[in-house]
Amino acid sequence: MKKFFVAALSVMALLPVTAEAQNPVIRDQFTADPTARVFNDKVYIYPSHDIPSPVEKLKEWFCMADYHVFSSENLTDWTDHGVIVSQDRVPWVDSGSYTMWAPDCVEKDGRYYFYFPAAANDGSPGFHVGVAVADSPEGPFRPMFRPIEGIGGIDPCVLVDDDGKSYIYWAGRGMQGARLKDNMMELDSEPVEIEGLPDGFKEGPFVFKHDGRYYYTFPWVRKNTETLAYAVGDSPLGPFEFKGVIMDESPVGCWTNHHSIVNYRGQWYLFYHHNDMSPDFDKNRSVRIDSLEFTPDGLIRKVVPTLRGVGISDARERIQLDRYSASSGKSLKVDFLDRKSPFDGWKCVFSGKGAWVRYNNVDFGTKPVASVTMRVKAPSGGKMLVATADGKEIALVGLPSTKEWIDVTHPVAASTVEGVADLVVTLKSGRNVEVDWIGFDALPWKDGAFASRRYRNLFVEMGYEPEAVKTKLDSIYKSIFSGPGKIYFEVGDSMAYISDIKNHDVRTEGMSYGLMVAVQFDNKDMFDRLWRWGRRYMQHHDGELEGYFAWSCKTDGSRNAAGPASDGELYYVTSLIFAANRWGNDGEIRYLDEARNIVDCAMKKAGHDRVAPLISLEHKLITFTPDRFGGSFTDPSYHVPAFYEVWAEWLGDGRSLFWRECAERSREYLRSCIHPVTGLNPDYSAYDGSLLNRGGIIGDAFRFDSWRVPMNIALDYSWSCADRKWQQHYAGLIQDFLYSQGIDDFVDQYNVDGTPVERILGAGEHKALRHSVGLVATSAAVSLAATDMKSREFVKRLWDSRHEPYDDGYFDAYYDGLLRLFAFMHLSGNYRIILPENS
Repeated sequence: MKKFFVAALSVMALLPVTAEAQNPVIRDQFTADPTARVFNDKVYIYPSHDIPSPVEKLKEWFCMADYHVFSSENLTDWTDHGVIVSQDRVPWVDSGSYTMWAPDCVEKDGRYYFYFPAAANDGSPGFHVGVAVADSPEGPFRPMFRPIEGIGGIDPCVLVDDDGKSYIYWAGRGMQGARLKDNMMELDSEPVEIEGLPDGFKEGPFVFKHDGRYYYTFPWVRKNTETLAYAVGDSPLGPFEFKGVIMDESPVGCWTNHHSIVNYRGQWYLFYHHNDMSPDFDKNRSVRIDSLEFTPDGLIRKVVPTLRGVGISDARERIQLDRYSASSGKSLKVDFLDRKSPFDGWKCVFSGKGAWVRYNNVDFGTKPVASVTMRVKAPSGGKMLVATADGKEIALVGLPSTKEWIDVTHPVAASTVEGVADLVVTLKSGRNVEVDWIGFDALPWKDGAFASRRYRNLFVEMGYEPEAVKTKLDSIYKSIFSGPGKIYFEVGDSMAYISDIKNHDVRTEGMSYGLMVAVQFDNKDMFDRLWRWGRRYMQHHDGELEGYFAWSCKTDGSRNAAGPASDGELYYVTSLIFAANRWGNDGEIRYLDEARNIVDCAMKKAGHDRVAPLISLEHKLITFTPDRFGGSFTDPSYHVPAFYEVWAEWLGDGRSLFWRECAERSREYLRSCIHPVTGLNPDYSAYDGSLLNRGGIIGDAFRFDSWRVPMNIALDYSWSCADRKWQQHYAGLIQDFLYSQGIDDFVDQYNVDGTPVERILGAGEHKALRHSVGLVATSAAVSLAATDMKSREFVKRLWDSRHEPYDDGYFDAYYDGLLRLFAFMHLSGNYRIILPENS
């Protein structure tokens, strides 16, 4: 059984995909035959998945090997939950047939039943329909060993009626239907042919209930290509009365259409497909969504397909004008950015003066925007007017003459628009001006590097020269590892340590940070030296702490404390995985084996009296320390959700689903522990995010540990972008608070509500509130997720910052220095997911 248990196969697939409030909605792969369902107040799309055929006989035909599922709460931002069923993981399916056509999924009694057609591996002719079962709409789904007996055909659709009875419909030797048994896997009646439908080719039934009547909808060829049509009846299996067409034939000749209809939060929607991204080959389709309405007497109004689609677009994100609501017609053309790479999307070409597009439903929010940015190519220059549909000017943007793509930013008018408005962009002068996108304010990226393989250099975006950025980063790196104030010290010819100079010790925090820096900078010698020192002096190789590292040692290797601190192990494991990806796992140091050993030793401590796993198994959150005391609470700055996704992808310890859940729990936790007004968090908290209220100076306030949280969230945004909207909101909160304190004056310790602390936590031998370089750095790093233009001021302050002693002589080469280096790595696009060489 185990080998047929299908989970999401890649961490990349669990992240938000390139998806928009425009058609098509999924843009990083071909998707067709969309069945949409509403589960737990989310919309799920279960489509088929068109791929280029690996076999000659299907080069000009439909080719589908697996199924993904996508979900959204707003029909704008879609998450790909990965492969849920594939032809090579279903016992009865011919694994080389590529026949996984249109599916369906329904819920009954808390379980989810996924129905799919495919060719069988026993030589029987035609298609059969199988079932896979899960406890969640995202899976994992367990395929049954045999298809449903009595069904020969394609395009299964299941209706669970109000009385709990279930019915299955399919196409094959006509349009068929039957009742299902309560187990949802066997027929409970003989199949019947659906009556009352028009003559002509029909397939793809989708049945739903509205105002007590049954709507039987289906693709129908009345001429040359498929329309979407419907009939209505008073019984689940008919007879039905044909009522008409829901959507006419494709205007550009896509032969198929396949659909579903759902009500979500009071509005009806039609999900269907079109060959937007493959105009020359209509066997590669893409899912679209448009609104659907009923007449007062229950008829379906005809739906006209649109580019704009549904949903509201955020003004502070890149808006694809090529998915317009209306245009000037012949003077406005849409074309691919690159015809060889359709997933890159489209562009608008404004042929001459007066060409325009209107893009409806843009949300400007309640805070006025400050600037507009357009990505353009204007061979002869020109001017572009950005306005609302009611004539309110937002900006008149001058376009420099260029044959290359550039981003042009322009301030907006003082009385800018707020709320939801329709946007009109008009070419006032110039010819053949191409526009990729338009957006307002800081425009953080929407895709994480797991999916996009791209990293943002915000310094360059702000106008700093690439060579100057490289020089600055190299200088900071050298100052920490080889300069007069260095914290890195080599021991003999094979070892090294990183020292917290002000505290005169070596910590797992710094050692593991050093490993991460070394692998990011491709410095194998430094990495190996640090690992050898840490493994020799800090790691326990037997006893109840086996696998863990003593969190603090003297520089001679003797231990100040035997117990571990969980953040060190978190960075050790992630850095070792990256080292294996970069340098392999077959040398003197077997990096991946060492990472697995740390994790395996940690997980084996479940149930022990004095030690515990690194992760609280009850809460699936990292512990402050993995022991009886520290295992009862957590530290917000230890939460780096994207690290768990790295573990899920490459650790190979058989716990991938667990690590993915840890990533999600970690994101949920961060929401709960951060103050909803200031964006500040405590140094420590309970697992539910509440303050510990233990009365000590350490714990309930925003202090040294807490500085790391903005940068950790920036990392999660940059790599995963899995909690995009909240992380953008968070970036605004904390930068707004610090800005209100004075961008050049904010101090490094506050109560989480923003009030001054009564007692100051000292650093080394010094006790004072400071405008610390470390917090300057991390508050700048979170600009990667920020939408407000003031975020650029934080980045500039970091660029201009000097790492030197304060007036009282205090100097933190270690903590301030490492955070400053990490922030420069983030903002220059040099803190990356290290992929295996063959990826």
